[in-house]
Amino acid sequence: MPKLYIEEFVGITNRLETLALAFAIRKAHGHEIILDWRELDSFSVDDTRRGKVNVLTKIGAQRVRNCDRATFDGLRGKKILLRSLDGPSDLLDPIYMDIPAKIHLKEQIASEIKKTFARVADRPVVGVHIRHGDFHVVDQNSYSIEGVEWPAVPIWWYEKTMEKIVRKNKETSFFLSCTGDPDSHGMLTKNFDVVTLPLASHYSYKNTGNDHHSTVNPVADLFALACCPVVLATPISGYSHWAANVLGIPATCILPIPGATPENPRAGKVSLFGSRLPRWHQVGRFGADITVLDNDFMDMEFTLRAETSWM
Repeated sequence: MPKLYIEEFVGITNRLETLALAFAIRKAHGHEIILDWRELDSFSVDDTRRGKVNVLTKIGAQRVRNCDRATFDGLRGKKILLRSLDGPSDLLDPIYMDIPAKIHLKEQIASEIKKTFARVADRPVVGVHIRHGDFHVVDQNSYSIEGVEWPAVPIWWYEKTMEKIVRKNKETSFFLSCTGDPDSHGMLTKNFDVVTLPLASHYSYKNTGNDHHSTVNPVADLFALACCPVVLATPISGYSHWAANVLGIPATCILPIPGATPENPRAGKVSLFGSRLPRWHQVGRFGADITVLDNDFMDMEFTLRAETSWM
């Protein structure tokens, strides 16, 4: 049986995105899928096994970074080192939403998530995903995407948007998922009812360069964020995408509109449950699929509770 390896070449949700292509290759060419991911102590993936990618593993392997149909068709019988997040749409689209059912969070972590949300079981919950680290704020005084591949959302946009939501429904509780330390966002944690997970990250290898470092277990945070019916998301981020559009329950994302300022924190909404990552990228880079919201969020209802039964 030919082997297909996926190592830690990108962050966890981008690696999850590679699974659709991996399973399409497996279906067409019969490959065994081997994952070299340290986060697999927090979850498992059906029809794969854990393994190590080393120098010997890489010898003779075809490195697949961009997979068009010709490349895909030529993979039969080859050892593969998979580094492509995309592939032929006609093959990936039909199986994409089969992938979440193969992913199983460890019961102890799922139990902690359920206990966390049980404390706000009678209140509406909105998820908040703040991706900084390898995402960068272009202009502190406006949300800009110009000249940077991975634009971060300024913290004031989250604060202003959360204020609007509380004006609509003062009972709203917010679940905060972020890079770094949630307590570093004092203007959010002190001024709003914010819930975070009490599960420390033990993935010390992520501390290098601080790009993906989080004090909370990032796998647990992802699954918890996927329990939220509304998510204040980071455009383009695969983490926001997997939480809102792939895992858990279908979520409505609220996103900043480029040009938003503290005086006019413009926002839009989008619902793309079941769509793959390239479509999510089109939203963040070009405004595709976004419905612009009015200043008072008249088109939004903040009444839904967190849903944990799917885990």
